[in-house]
Amino acid sequence: MVDGFSMLQRAALVPTLNDNVSRFRTLLHADVNSDAQFRFIECAGTRLCVLYIEGMADDRKISDFILRACVEHATEQPRRIDAAYLMEKVVEIAQCEAEQRVSEILDSVVTGMTAVLIDGCDEAVMLETRGYPARQVNRTTNESVVIGAQEGFVESLRTNMTLMRRYVPCSDLITECVSVGTQVPARVTMVYLGNVADSAVVDAVRRRLKGIDAGTVQGLGAVQQHIEDQPWALLPQILQTERPDRAASCVMDGQVVVLAENSPYALIAPITLFHQLHASDDSFSRWQYGTFLRLIRIIGMLISVFLPGLYIALTDYHMHLLPLSLLGSIAEARANVPFPILIEILIMEFSFYLINEAGTRIPQQIGSALGIVGALILGQAAVSASIISPILIIIVAITGLGNYAIPDYGFGIGLVICRLFIIACSAAFGLYGFCIGAFVLSVSLCGMKSFGFPYMAPVAPPRPHNPDLLVRLPIWLQKRPMYFAALKVSAHGRRG
Repeated sequence: MVDGFSMLQRAALVPTLNDNVSRFRTLLHADVNSDAQFRFIECAGTRLCVLYIEGMADDRKISDFILRACVEHATEQPRRIDAAYLMEKVVEIAQCEAEQRVSEILDSVVTGMTAVLIDGCDEAVMLETRGYPARQVNRTTNESVVIGAQEGFVESLRTNMTLMRRYVPCSDLITECVSVGTQVPARVTMVYLGNVADSAVVDAVRRRLKGIDAGTVQGLGAVQQHIEDQPWALLPQILQTERPDRAASCVMDGQVVVLAENSPYALIAPITLFHQLHASDDSFSRWQYGTFLRLIRIIGMLISVFLPGLYIALTDYHMHLLPLSLLGSIAEARANVPFPILIEILIMEFSFYLINEAGTRIPQQIGSALGIVGALILGQAAVSASIISPILIIIVAITGLGNYAIPDYGFGIGLVICRLFIIACSAAFGLYGFCIGAFVLSVSLCGMKSFGFPYMAPVAPPRPHNPDLLVRLPIWLQKRPMYFAALKVSAHGRRG
């Protein structure tokens, strides 16, 4: 049965309308599928069949610009109608094309387009009639900003592409569509500037997208896992964003943006570690403010990864490095705690992220109540019962705040796993383990790549770059593009 369906899809249309209709009835399971609509009409003595999926196509467009237009031509002298005549003289929809391949017609129809099959013609006219319900453009939910644009991507691919063209009104902006998935194809679009993006990067993204051989691809999250360089790495090598202004900024820097149907965010590649620490507020603020906020994020990242491990190393192995007054306070706070410091930290880490995950999943109306219960009642009860020391609650709270300062959600999760690795190294070998763990993380970061570009560049290895990295210099000094752009960045014509 599967082979029979494959043969029908690989075939081309024939000049007989009844045969074509029968083929599509079989492919769309029209005997049980009530959404597949076949509407027969006559135009200038030629029988036509309008094929669409109810709910995916706009009924008003079909009625006003296809059916009514054909009825108005029904009174004309009988003549042989082909796809070219139908597009030029009859239908009143701007986006239309002739198609002969059954598989392409089928894929277009199930996504909301309308096919007009013509008796005596081996081509169908494909008309843009998508009109399914979609969420309106609204504020972002995860990447909120104080200053800057407030729009976010939505689940409609066409709307997201329009947003990109609004932010980058340039004739060199290219939107290239790719179909991924073998059983249930997903529509994916590459967006890049033809005169800025490096052709090698564009070719690599295109090749990896077309190389996805999975039967189904559920959104951009699955696409990212299929095309990233190192799937075993802890930190993401592709940036996710729900902000069209940020995606547009990356496009102008020579990066490639990937959009997909039913995904309210975009993928950006290639990237570096520093892209994960940038936020949209930076470019809308004065350079002093942007630099200050960016340094706060970097300090927050370092605190999030290294503070608990450093606390374990100092209090368990190197107490002589602490001031005597601080050491006395720590010892007094932990006098009645029955657990070692490692177990104490793991309990607090697990509790902190359990509360965080529960607050994310439960209904919004009781989310604030959960925060109060978790932070006040459980925390106070744990201290009163001498299960957790008060100073450790401070350590874990500062660590959590540092992690929340990271703009990218996936990057923040990766830092949590890195923190657990540093904690394990510090608990095993003290400051020596802490330094070894930090060294291993640094080496792994320097060895990572994003579509062939070093993850730590343009710092390691050094590359010519725009002065908007760790600090943000004044806007009039930011004349150099990112090092992976195809534009020449030096007098010698060297590319980054």
